[in-house]
Amino acid sequence: MNRSVSPLGVSVDAIVDQALDLVAAGGLAELTLRPLATGLGVSVPVISSRMGSKGQLLEGVTRAAHARDRAFFGKWRDLAHAAGVMEAAARAAIVELALREWVTRERRQAIFFIELIHDRALRPDRFPALEDWLDEAGGFWSELLFAETSLPDVALGYVLDEAGFSLSADQDPRYALLRSLCLQRFVGGMFPGANAVEPDAIALLIASFGAPPVVQVDDAKRQLIADSAASVIVSQGIENVTHRSVALAAGVPASTVVYHFGGRPTLVVAGLHAVIARFHSRRSDLGPDRGNAPPDDPSVQDLIKATSMIALASAREPSLVPYAIDMRRRRGENWRASDMERLGIGIGAGFDRAAAQLLSIAAFGMGMIGMARKLPERDYYARALAAFEAWRGRRVA
Repeated sequence: MNRSVSPLGVSVDAIVDQALDLVAAGGLAELTLRPLATGLGVSVPVISSRMGSKGQLLEGVTRAAHARDRAFFGKWRDLAHAAGVMEAAARAAIVELALREWVTRERRQAIFFIELIHDRALRPDRFPALEDWLDEAGGFWSELLFAETSLPDVALGYVLDEAGFSLSADQDPRYALLRSLCLQRFVGGMFPGANAVEPDAIALLIASFGAPPVVQVDDAKRQLIADSAASVIVSQGIENVTHRSVALAAGVPASTVVYHFGGRPTLVVAGLHAVIARFHSRRSDLGPDRGNAPPDDPSVQDLIKATSMIALASAREPSLVPYAIDMRRRRGENWRASDMERLGIGIGAGFDRAAAQLLSIAAFGMGMIGMARKLPERDYYARALAAFEAWRGRRVA
């Protein structure tokens, strides 16, 4: 990384640092030339002369952040290699330590990476700089989790989704224990076995967070506003849910939105629940034939986007943390083998509650990555989970 100060008075490294700070504090929308220049105490032309246009700025910061993550990967890969051949429990311990460092000391990197994935999931075009980072990150986490690089999609999907929740809940010892137990099961093959973590241990830990306050949507006007908030979430991202944006989508005055829902967190939660309601309505409409649903079902994609985005949003808005954790719990409880039928996969018949939690984490993280990469949903999941099943077979052979 270039740390030298240019004749213009600002280094590329300083620009990257400031860019990561802006995104960590306010989301990817904050990464524009003017606030970047203001934070560095220089003019906009100074930044543009070093980094180019806004699009070039994003690509430059992405490649620089990727290079920093590469150094992080190298450190933990060297440590794992120095430890030699490890049993599943030892690998889980190393992954736990690496993941914790990524969401604490490397927090800005993690947030920027997740923000990029969320942003690209909302856009029609691919972003090669992000895809290069995804390729390398997938290989690294696969190697750390499974001692081989053949499972990048499953490994990165799991880590990505888990990191989103860990960014806000890591300081809670209950969550730290929950993450550790889940990693033990995941690295051990996910499904029940002789040395598997008891499913009730994971279920009870999640339940210990309690149910968040209920947001009432009990009349037509509130439902209209909640549905409009849902539309903003899945089309623009949670950071764009404001009283004004939702009012515009609903065709009502902003004061009406404030009257019915008060602060922004309550509005976000109402929108999230509206996304969930759409998903369940879609499932009911399909009935027993939901296995014949088309690939890339919008209701599924919307649910993946909304629940992944609220995890990251809770890192900036602590009042959202209970809702994010509750959503993690509910996803796992509703995720059973029948939920995979729509994708034609059929993995995991008879798996327990702990495995359901783990599969939902991996599947939702993979969903965000698949949307960011513009991959066909059915083939992407089937290929990744078939590779996971093959790995499990090699372990027990």
